[in-house]
Amino acid sequence: MMGLAVAVGYDVWYRSTLIVRERERVRANMAPYAQALENAIGRHVQRLQGLKTFVEAQPSQEGLSRKFGTFAAGLRIAAPAIRSLQLNKYGRIIATDPMADSAWLLGYNLLRDPRAEIVKDVRRAVVASGVVITGPVELLQGGQGLIVRLRLDRVPASFPDLVSMTLHLQPLLDEANTIAPMPRLRVALLDRQSKPFRGSPVGLGDPATLPVPIMDGEWTVLGVPVDGWNASVARELRPIRVASAVILLLLVCVTYLIFGRQARLEDAVETRTRDLERANDDLRREVAERERVEQQLRMNDERLQVALMSGKMGLWSYDPAARLVEWSEQSLELLGLAGEARLMTSDRFLELVPPALRYTVRDGIAKAMMGRPAQAEYAVAHDDGTQRWLYVSATPLTDGIAPGATPTRIIGVLADITERRQLEEQLLHSQKMEAVGTLAGGIAHDFNNLLTAMMGFAQLAEQQAATLMPDDAPLALRNGLYDLRSELNEITKAGERASMLTSQLLAFSRRQTVAPTEVDVNVAVHDIERMLQRLIGERLTLNTRTVEQPLPVMVDAGQLGQVLVNLVVNARDAMPNGGTVQLTTQLLDLCALGEGLYTGVPSGAWAVLTVQDGGTGMPPDVLARLFEPFFTTKAMGDGTGLGMSTVYGIVQQAGGRVLVESAIGVGTTVRVLLPRLSSTPVRVAAPPMGKGRPATELILVVEDEPGLRRLVAAILSRRGYRVRVAADGIDALDVLDTERALPDLVISDVVMPRLGGRGLADTMTARGLMIPVLFMSGYQAGEELPDDARYAFVAKPFTPEALALKVRQLLEREPATV
Repeated sequence: MMGLAVAVGYDVWYRSTLIVRERERVRANMAPYAQALENAIGRHVQRLQGLKTFVEAQPSQEGLSRKFGTFAAGLRIAAPAIRSLQLNKYGRIIATDPMADSAWLLGYNLLRDPRAEIVKDVRRAVVASGVVITGPVELLQGGQGLIVRLRLDRVPASFPDLVSMTLHLQPLLDEANTIAPMPRLRVALLDRQSKPFRGSPVGLGDPATLPVPIMDGEWTVLGVPVDGWNASVARELRPIRVASAVILLLLVCVTYLIFGRQARLEDAVETRTRDLERANDDLRREVAERERVEQQLRMNDERLQVALMSGKMGLWSYDPAARLVEWSEQSLELLGLAGEARLMTSDRFLELVPPALRYTVRDGIAKAMMGRPAQAEYAVAHDDGTQRWLYVSATPLTDGIAPGATPTRIIGVLADITERRQLEEQLLHSQKMEAVGTLAGGIAHDFNNLLTAMMGFAQLAEQQAATLMPDDAPLALRNGLYDLRSELNEITKAGERASMLTSQLLAFSRRQTVAPTEVDVNVAVHDIERMLQRLIGERLTLNTRTVEQPLPVMVDAGQLGQVLVNLVVNARDAMPNGGTVQLTTQLLDLCALGEGLYTGVPSGAWAVLTVQDGGTGMPPDVLARLFEPFFTTKAMGDGTGLGMSTVYGIVQQAGGRVLVESAIGVGTTVRVLLPRLSSTPVRVAAPPMGKGRPATELILVVEDEPGLRRLVAAILSRRGYRVRVAADGIDALDVLDTERALPDLVISDVVMPRLGGRGLADTMTARGLMIPVLFMSGYQAGEELPDDARYAFVAKPFTPEALALKVRQLLEREPATV
């Protein structure tokens, strides 16, 4: 009995030992499956992280909506387990891809889903910094799967707050089973709540368990041999049981042999167990390292592709030995060679390159073959007629590190820099226009001073000549005085024409002193229509058509008239053989950024003034220089080249746009767009002038130009005013300090050395001298005039009558106080 008990005890012990070893073997067999399942889920989560990076990199909601479908479709490539990719905002599904079986989900509110697990995980994903995984659950599209969510960071408020991915569970399980099949095991998978979703734990008895991390918790895989633990060790246990029977028969004789064999068997089992454990550890390390390297390579490749696509870049390489050039798909698209093979000979590539660029290509390759990096920028014409600027770099690679080693390969990058080149050209153009404008403004300032003096003295002389005509004067004296007055009038007319030139210069440079008021474009057109008809002559017909609704704009009325005159004169000159000039108005209401004819025009209401002719038209090279100052196609002496640049300056100063269309033999259409006001301008009649006081007031004239200073003093003196003069603001303050009587009015130039008109007015106010000031200037040089009822402005050049009227109007206001 004792021997039987020993045999039975040994059998139980040994079977337990084998089962323990078998349990470890089962766990080792399940480990690759668990690792494969974890990797499968992890790879799909990485694609969701790629979608998150894509959304966070988008500059606008419009761009995101346009590109989401294409990017999501790319993520689903080679990922059959992805059921859909979605964008969520405040719990609602606002975008999904593919749309085939998910379109009906748009607008679905996940926070009202009847499943508490869904609502809980949506709320958890909004505040979580990592991945939130829901499931396995029944998907809204049908079938069982997982829902993976990631919160979006650093995005505008209008963007989604979550990106999500629905995964079909079965492809994930099939992928893991393909990589690490377990043919001789019965397995079951439990989720985080220990609920089975593959197989059933019922009937497994005491299974081996192994955790499966899934980034947001872990699953558990249960496994037992197909025939159970006892059957799995039965084959190894059978010899032991036979031996036990023999031991029972020979127990008495060979007791010492039995104990010795038992010890050896134990050592063998332990040795084999240790060998199996070491083999399993090595296998796990190899699998983990392989998965890590594969995952890193996939991530690097995906990041590179996203970066190249976002930056409009492509890669290329050249093998000097084989004379083969390899292009990425993006590079071929940039070169306009989308239909060509990615691998081609260098001779084939040179055939495809325009002849003008072949030298540049050969020079860059030769430089790289000498071991020096090369870069170049050049333009490429695509089949659709567009021209793109490309930046190309070439970097030589050598197998050795010795100086002067011949490159074995040349790699490079292609980048689309068209937008950068356009911005550079716009910057250079704006700088050129600003420089010319500054020069024009300075010239106009000095010229206005000279014109004011010339025109003023000529008008004073003409008035004086008129008073020198006695009734009984001889006929010769009468004729002489008449000729003198006629010549003085001619001087005045020449000065007026010169003043129009300075107005054009100042309008072009946007330094002209303007008085914007509410003007109805329709009224302005009708007011000037008769003058325009006379201007174009009898050979041409002016056809005017205005819209019924008012077109109120904020603009200087005189400048608007100047725009009309310049455009109509240009239309007249374009039709030397006669024709029709169309002058029309239109109301344009853009709900969004303009496209087509009105490309780049901001949204809003615009008053459109169109001048159209059927003349000779302009070629593209002339059209490109249309707004350049002093550029003209007319004969010498027929034009100043300031007409269109003046139009451009006036319209830009009023916040508008100028759009020009022209074709040779068809004619030219110029559209002037001005921002339309919401109200209609109301004409208010000027109040009648009172009789006022006698012209005996004391006036201080401050002007740095001596001739103009004498002119103003003469105009005022002849009208009975007492006059004091000063060369600039500092001299004016000295006069105020030394004179006992304060002047009733100060007339001051705006721009003067040492102290200008604005500074003089501010200093007098600071001293408590509330003296009215009449500013006079044709160029303020950026100075803003004070907004006060005590101040007024008269533009140079002015007539003696205009100056006297302004003086009288200002003096009839409140008197000066201290």
